[in-house]
Amino acid sequence: MPAVSMLKCRRHVNLLRVSFRKASSFDIDTVTADYEQRTHFASQNYRRKGNVFRMVLPPPNVTGKLHLGHALTVSIEDAICRQNRIQGGIAQWLPGFDHAGIATQAAVEKELFKRKGISRKDLSREEFVKHCQDWSEKCSTEIRNQLTRLGATLDWDNSYYTLDNNFSSAVTSAFCNLHDDGLIFRGKRLINWCPSLSSALSDQEVDRIDVPPDGLINIPKTNSREMRQVKVGTMHLIRYKFTDSNDFLEVGTTRPETLFADVALAVNPNDQRFSKYIGKLVYSPVDPSRKLPILADSAVNPEKGTGVLKITPFHDPLDFAVAERHEKEIDDANPGILMSNKANCIDSAGRLENTGTDLDGIDRFEAREKVIKLLSDYQLYGGTIRHTGAQVNICSRTGDIIEPRLMEQWFLDVKDLHQQAKDLIINQKVIVKPSYQTHRLLDWFENTDPWCLSRQLLWGHRIPAYTSAGSNWVVAKSESEAREKLSLDDNSSFRQDEDVLDTWFSSALVPLVTLGWNGSTDLDLSDVPIDVMETGWDISGFWVARMMAMHLRLTRGTPPFKQIVLHGLVRDSEGRKMSKSLGNVIDPLDVLDGIGQEKMKERILESSLAPAEKEKACADIEKRFPEGIPRCGPDALRYALLKYDVMASDVPIDVASMATEGLRFCNKLWNLAAYYDQLKTKCRTRKDVDTDRSVDEWLLSRFASTVAKVDEHMKAYELHLALSALHSFVTSDVCDTYLETTKQAFWSEDVARIEQARSTLQRVLQPTFVQLSVFMPFVSELLYERMFSRERGSILFDVVKPSLFFFHRNEELDQGMKLLLAAVAATRSIRSKLQLPANLVFNGILAIEDPSLMIDGATLKSLADDVTSIGRLSLSHVVYGKLNTEERGLMALPVAGHNASIWLKIDENSRSEFVDCLKKQLEKTKSRERQFLEKAESYSEMQKKPENLAKTSALKKLQRKAEQARQVAANSSDEAKRIELIIAEQNS
Repeated sequence: MPAVSMLKCRRHVNLLRVSFRKASSFDIDTVTADYEQRTHFASQNYRRKGNVFRMVLPPPNVTGKLHLGHALTVSIEDAICRQNRIQGGIAQWLPGFDHAGIATQAAVEKELFKRKGISRKDLSREEFVKHCQDWSEKCSTEIRNQLTRLGATLDWDNSYYTLDNNFSSAVTSAFCNLHDDGLIFRGKRLINWCPSLSSALSDQEVDRIDVPPDGLINIPKTNSREMRQVKVGTMHLIRYKFTDSNDFLEVGTTRPETLFADVALAVNPNDQRFSKYIGKLVYSPVDPSRKLPILADSAVNPEKGTGVLKITPFHDPLDFAVAERHEKEIDDANPGILMSNKANCIDSAGRLENTGTDLDGIDRFEAREKVIKLLSDYQLYGGTIRHTGAQVNICSRTGDIIEPRLMEQWFLDVKDLHQQAKDLIINQKVIVKPSYQTHRLLDWFENTDPWCLSRQLLWGHRIPAYTSAGSNWVVAKSESEAREKLSLDDNSSFRQDEDVLDTWFSSALVPLVTLGWNGSTDLDLSDVPIDVMETGWDISGFWVARMMAMHLRLTRGTPPFKQIVLHGLVRDSEGRKMSKSLGNVIDPLDVLDGIGQEKMKERILESSLAPAEKEKACADIEKRFPEGIPRCGPDALRYALLKYDVMASDVPIDVASMATEGLRFCNKLWNLAAYYDQLKTKCRTRKDVDTDRSVDEWLLSRFASTVAKVDEHMKAYELHLALSALHSFVTSDVCDTYLETTKQAFWSEDVARIEQARSTLQRVLQPTFVQLSVFMPFVSELLYERMFSRERGSILFDVVKPSLFFFHRNEELDQGMKLLLAAVAATRSIRSKLQLPANLVFNGILAIEDPSLMIDGATLKSLADDVTSIGRLSLSHVVYGKLNTEERGLMALPVAGHNASIWLKIDENSRSEFVDCLKKQLEKTKSRERQFLEKAESYSEMQKKPENLAKTSALKKLQRKAEQARQVAANSSDEAKRIELIIAEQNS
């Protein structure tokens, strides 16, 4: 829909006049009709003049549909923005999409292989990029629709995409600026390499997992989308013979296939077992022409393996560090080996190379078995030893095992950047909420290893670096600038780096780009662009920390946001991580639209999971979703998500159950509106009517208190407490209490009282639905419009904040109502226990013994006239202090939670019926006592039987049952005595 002002929409949209009596229950289709227009109206709030509160949506990857974690993020952030707006603020919430280099390329490759049986290597760069562009456009359209269906009031007129022209310009400028500052450099370092992706990865894109007991894990096959099972974590013993004797050292390694790249052995200098060997030479088990020195280095763990470490510097970070410290000793033994290809034996596809044997070109795991066989043939293999606590690094995207490789890449020196950002948090220039999450950012900033920016992908921002034959690399903002820096004429050729930048580099520029910066724009960068940066804590380092570091540097000291708010990770109801292999991943659309169990299992069966995992996932679905997921709509889903403590580290969600609860709440709201509609039909006027009823004033007071509570909790980002306070007000105060006080007037057609009640409900419910729209916008907006005959979108103009309702606060009324409702609860309890008729009326005297509850008697009596009728209680008067009376036939009940009691007397006309009920209940109670005494005796007799005496467990079980039966009998006896006492008092 084109951008239009809300005022224009307000003038030209027709009024809604549909009666609730036409729809007896909550209707999702009615509520969500025109959802695009509704969310668009709300998002235009930022166009008003004034200070704008800004947030950005963490850009979803253009890789597919949203999951429940996205829905949680959207629900939280939308509620924060809506709360700002209903208090008169101006909020702009910016949406965006992340091109997600690795994730998108992997998704597109998978799709191409599935549909056409081709890989990216079968296409030119331009052809593959075009497929990625088409994919991202398709996914972004689907994601936008999902976000809108959730009620996200995003400003789509100012959306961003991390691979659009603005971002490309900003990324190039940022790279060049950081390079000019000496922070970006090209160097040869050991990096994480994913053979499946054929790309470098940052440390944060690598998962370190524990090796399972059987050592088997699934990884992709070489050059294939299919999976295979490999064994890892086994400690193999390899024998290295000394050059000056027939003795040997046994070395434990989990990677025999890397023996071809060994350059040394190392021991801990304090390990007395091996100190005598330091400085000696051994032969390589796979290349007798290579002599390896035995080094002394404190980095060697004497407790691991045999205590001797083989040094393979280009295939292990620890080995690389050891080799750097002992470069001269290694070079003396094998001159130039560290500069030759002999120190590298695994290529980019995970196959052996530079071995000088027929193993070249063989997959690393297949080669492992062949190397072991080769060593065994030469009696250089010593078998395996126990190896506990083994771990392996895998690619977080593909699941492939990472290969450390020495490569020339572009790096960002983050040491100073991290320190500057860290100081900002320590000095509370940027506040982190909840505060316990602060450590996540501080821990991230402690890591000052250079950030590897290069990715060997086709999809992403090409690195703005250029070179020509025989020249060094230059960094430039354009090809013309590069030509100038390379001192080339128009006829000379040069090339741009084929690699692309890590996706997080562009994502880190979101605050700058959304501010309008593209590298050349002349902007005032002294203003903080984002007020609240809200996201899940799992990307606090990947994204939030990097935004801080980059923004501070590029703006010369301006922080990118004022507050950081980190919510928890969505888990299933059993606390497990959402995982396709567990079958517990929930698509938000399945909650909105509903889905059957068979369809859920069908998706699992069509997935790429292994057969055993499919079976396990389907079994889990059968257990957790016996009826599937009912259609709940967006309001119920938002309710389900926001009812949990979203600021906890983990958010275990039983989404189907909680969304059903949300649906019931929607239906309650619908019924509330229907009752209000019925009240209106009995009114002579639609104008506000003055009221002097204390119960009306009480409801206004309760609403004022609720608004204050909601405001307090929202400011603390305790959204679950804010929603719970509002839910409690609607269900308990409005529906269960206030509406009940009006029904007698409704049934008797007391028009004057009905008009007072309708006016009171309008004063309360109109702002209530405005406040509720923060959490459940669709149902709130529709009911607001229908109940109060308002125009579509008019809810956006109502302001609700504590200061506007503070004057309604009345603590005396609140205390009085709590006391009276507790008294009513006491009478209901005795009515239920004694199984008394519903129409039996109690006459009562309320005795208040707590001095702090000295509520004005007239006020209390006024409230009581309306409230006590709910429990068929007629309160004759209130006594302050203990009740001293000679009157017979009174029955005293304690009022729970108060130092007070309610003294009940049965109406003379009902006394005979009351006593008859008591006698019937007495007989039932005595019968129950006899029944359980007999059970206790039976259990005691069973204990004496030989077969039970011989079994301790059986004997204890019978003893426990006998004791439980005696306890029930004793309780029944006490209850019978109380009933007999009441009967005696009534007959006196």
